[in-house]
Amino acid sequence: MYVQFSYPLDAKHILMPPGIAEPILRPRSRMTPAPEGEAGSDVRWESYNNTSFIDAFVHTGTHVDTAFHVSKDRPNLGDFAIDDFVFEHPLLLQIAKTDKDLILRSDLEPYDAELRGSDLLLIYTGFSRCRDTEPERYIMQQPGFSPEAADYLVSLPKMRCVGADIMGIENIPEGRKADPPFPAHRSFLLSGKKFLILEDPNIAPLVGKSLKRAFIVPLLFPEAEAMMVTAFAEVN
Repeated sequence: MYVQFSYPLDAKHILMPPGIAEPILRPRSRMTPAPEGEAGSDVRWESYNNTSFIDAFVHTGTHVDTAFHVSKDRPNLGDFAIDDFVFEHPLLLQIAKTDKDLILRSDLEPYDAELRGSDLLLIYTGFSRCRDTEPERYIMQQPGFSPEAADYLVSLPKMRCVGADIMGIENIPEGRKADPPFPAHRSFLLSGKKFLILEDPNIAPLVGKSLKRAFIVPLLFPEAEAMMVTAFAEVN
C-alpha cells in the first residue's frame, strides 16, 4: 500500500509565503471554442489538442531544498542521482511542537539508535493542523529545527533527508533575522554531505503506519536549487 505525503498543487492546497505568486497552469492550446472575451488571446482555441505552460516558484508546496539554495556553489538538483530520492529506511517520529518552538537535539537523542539506521526522518509536530484553518499562523509562527539539532541529524551516517509538518525547516521571520541568515538551513545543507531538506510535507496521513520505503520525486531541472516533489511511502 502507498500513501502520498505531499500536497497537491491545486488551489485548495497551495499555500504561499507573502509576496510570492501562486503557480499558474496557463493554456497554450485548447480543444474548446474561445470563451467570451478570450478570442484575441495567445491561446490556440479549437485546437486538435490541449497543451499548457506552468509558471511556478520552485519552493511551492511540498518541495526539497539543496545546498545551492543557501550557497553560490553546488550541489544543486543536478548533482543528485535518481537513487537519492528513494529511501529504504524512513523513520517517523511524533514530537509535539507549537508556535515558534524549536525541535532540539535533546528531543531527538532518545531515538539515537533508530536514527542511526535511518536515511529519512519525518517529524510530525501536529502544527500542520492549522494549515487550512489558520494559514497565516502556519506560515509565520511555525516551529523549526535548531541548528544544533540539524548538526546532530546531518552527522548521522545514513541520514540523507529531513522534513517535518511545517512550512519550512525553520521559522522564516526568525531565520531572516539571524546572522548569517537561516542557520538551520546552513547546518543541514552546508555540512559537505549531499543532503535534502523536505519542506511543507503532509505527514499526518503517515501517522500510525509502519513505513517500509519512501519516495520523494522532484521535477528534474538540474540547475534548480529546489523543486516541487511528489512524495509517497510504501507502508505495511
